[in-house]
Amino acid sequence: MLLLAKREVTPGVDPIPTAGANSVMVRAFTPELITAEFVQRNLLRPFKGNSGSMAVGVHRRFQFEIELAGSGAPGTAPAWGDILAACGFSETITIGTSVQYLPVSEGEPTLTMYGYLDGVLFKLTNAKGTVSLQMDAKTIPVLKFDFIGAYSDGADVVQPAANTVDYSKFKQPQTVGKINTPTFSIYGVQACMQAFGVDVANQLAWRELVNCAGPRSPDRQPKGTAMIELTSMQQKNWGATIKDSAVGAAQSIHGTVAGNIIQLDLPNIQVTSAALQDQEGIAMLNLGFDVNPNTGDDEMVLTLK
Repeated sequence: MLLLAKREVTPGVDPIPTAGANSVMVRAFTPELITAEFVQRNLLRPFKGNSGSMAVGVHRRFQFEIELAGSGAPGTAPAWGDILAACGFSETITIGTSVQYLPVSEGEPTLTMYGYLDGVLFKLTNAKGTVSLQMDAKTIPVLKFDFIGAYSDGADVVQPAANTVDYSKFKQPQTVGKINTPTFSIYGVQACMQAFGVDVANQLAWRELVNCAGPRSPDRQPKGTAMIELTSMQQKNWGATIKDSAVGAAQSIHGTVAGNIIQLDLPNIQVTSAALQDQEGIAMLNLGFDVNPNTGDDEMVLTLK
C-alpha cells in the first residue's frame, strides 16, 4: 500500500505526484471504491418489484492517519503541512523559529492523491478534507484525516518501486506522557490527562450541479474532549462551569526537542458535558467542549517549533 499527495495548482487538475517527492507515511488508510447517491426511478408497472435507480453525485473518499511529529527543524514545515492546509488551515512560516497553522474560512487549497492498493491505483483529485487530532497517554499522537474528491475509475498499474519511495521528511514521533508532554491545562487547571482530542469538524459535501461539481466545506463546528482525573472542588467546580456557560482556554505542548515541539492553543472553549467514569479504581471526568472563535478564524492555533 502506498499513498501519494500533492497540492494542486488548479483545482481538479492532476499535478502528477511522484513517489520520490510526494509519498505520505500513513496508517489506517481506507480508500473507498466509490461514493454516490441514488435516485429511484419509481416506475409504474403492472407487476411488483424494484424499478431501478440511477447513481448521482459520484465521488470518492480517502481516510487515513498520520503520526503527529514536526519536521525536525524549527521554522521548517512538516511533511503533512499541505495535507493540513487542504483541511482549511493557513500556514505561516517564521524561518528558523516556528510554523503556525490557523483555520481559514475560504481559499483552502485542493490536493491530488494516489492510493496504490494491491496493484490497483485509486485517484482522488480536487480533494478537500477535515481533520481531528488525538493525544492519549501511552500512545502515539495522530492526525486523523477524511478527504472527499472527484471519482475516476481504478487502473491496474505497477506500484512505484520501494527504492523510489522517500519518507525522509516524516520524523519519528514521541509518545504521549509526563516526560514527552510537559504541558496540559484546561481552564487553567493542570489536570492529570488520560486523553485529549480536537475535531475540526469541517462540513464536507460533494456538490454536483449543471456547470458546477466539486467538494464544498460551507462551515465547521469544532469540538473536543478531555478525559482527566477528577479534580477537587477547590481546583475547579466543573458543574458550575457548565451551569454558568463559562468559557476558558486549553493548551497542550507535546515534544521536548526543538523541531519536534507541537503546541496547540484553544483560547475560547466552552465545556458542555461532564461524565464521571472509573478507571483502575480512579475517578475520571470525561469533558466535552465546543471550540469557539473570538474574532474569527482564531479558535485554534497549532504551532510547531
